[in-house]
Amino acid sequence: MVPVLGTAALRARASAQRSALGAQAPLFEDESGNTVPWIAPTGTPLQGEPVFDDTLLDALPGSSGLGGTQPTDGPRVNGNMLGLFEPIGGDGQPLAHFHRALRALEGGHDADRKVRVLVFGASHTEADIYPQYLRSYLQERFGDGGHGFVMPAQPWRGYSHVEIGVAGLENWRTAHAQRRDGVNDGIYGLLGASIATRNRRAIGRITQLPGVVAGRYELYYLAQPGGGTVELLADGRAIADVKTAARRKGAAYHTFELPEGEHTVELRVRGDGEVRLFGMTVERDDPGVVVDTLGIRGTRAANALEWDATIWTDNVRRRAPDLFVLAFGTNEATDVGQPVADYEARLHAVVDRYREAAGPASCLLVGPGDFPVAIGGTLVARERVRDIVDAQERVAAAHDCGFWDLQAFMGGELSMVQWVRSTPPMAAGDYIHLSRRGYVRMGMALVDALMADFDGDDPLRSRSATPH
Repeated sequence: MVPVLGTAALRARASAQRSALGAQAPLFEDESGNTVPWIAPTGTPLQGEPVFDDTLLDALPGSSGLGGTQPTDGPRVNGNMLGLFEPIGGDGQPLAHFHRALRALEGGHDADRKVRVLVFGASHTEADIYPQYLRSYLQERFGDGGHGFVMPAQPWRGYSHVEIGVAGLENWRTAHAQRRDGVNDGIYGLLGASIATRNRRAIGRITQLPGVVAGRYELYYLAQPGGGTVELLADGRAIADVKTAARRKGAAYHTFELPEGEHTVELRVRGDGEVRLFGMTVERDDPGVVVDTLGIRGTRAANALEWDATIWTDNVRRRAPDLFVLAFGTNEATDVGQPVADYEARLHAVVDRYREAAGPASCLLVGPGDFPVAIGGTLVARERVRDIVDAQERVAAAHDCGFWDLQAFMGGELSMVQWVRSTPPMAAGDYIHLSRRGYVRMGMALVDALMADFDGDDPLRSRSATPH
């Protein structure tokens, strides 16, 4: 099946490409769906490629790459032509709630005037490139509800979002279930990672890039005995003191509003007790779509079983999602000592937890991409990837979730070799991560699959649709 794209979808695809690739980068396709001719780069690296610090890919054996195994012979394909349309699998209509929410928003009768999407995953997600494509596409079609979730200080080196710069790494302690040197109490909040400090020199700063506007913000934090004070500043002006001290531990929130526009929000710590933060949401007052990027490099889906369920569930329900996406599997593909049956049983428990927290929201599992292994200097298919994909398909079906096969979209086993060697390159030389352009191509295919039934069921859209 190939999706039928109307004018609204084609226009949104072009807008989302510009947002995720950068205004000066050549598109894949224009507003009419026509392929944009590609001029081969002159050897200068593409601007804005995500940089992954392999030392922070905790507990991912071999994550430093396959060094020296890159084949040097064979033809280089046109990277812009890679990627196959892969529909979302699942019995019934696993995306029905999400599509109903979009129609209600479009019709002006959505109760909270927002459709929210939570995208959980590992480093593919944390790069915020395919989520940015999803964000921009949906906002072009259904309204810009704001950027969504972001950490107010860097939990690890290199953390940022496409639309928002994040500063403040020093003097914070990051904790999440995958870190061996963190606080292992499970109190990590919505992202599954928290930052904490008692040091008054610790700061955090988020800066909305040009053209990114917002006016409604909410700080997610831990209320706790002996909690310290956070001073909030907007565009250099002090606006509030947030006291995190409380009689007992629990999820807490501080909401504030600014005149809608481009802002820099900064926080400073008083040093009068521990401050533990879960994140900040950045939204507009206007109705529209909000996409939360919730990626932690090196993590696994089963880490959610180690999170404090009460606090995490409170955070999820605060977001009131209409769709949640679980994009895991690459890291689990290296866990050769774990029986697949054990992996599958734990994944059932994970999806149960998300289902319980997210209520009626639609659910989508995204499988791992192709991830070959080097044996004797030769790249061969990693058999466990297929085992992970098969297990995810079964779990998705059991929980009325959709399933999207990223490896099949890439072209199947060993397709990563073409993605790495293509011109332009669509994947990194570690044979794990995609390039910026590769992640945008992934976003295009994922969104087309997400919206196929939505557009196909609407006779008004089909009437003016263009085959593609």
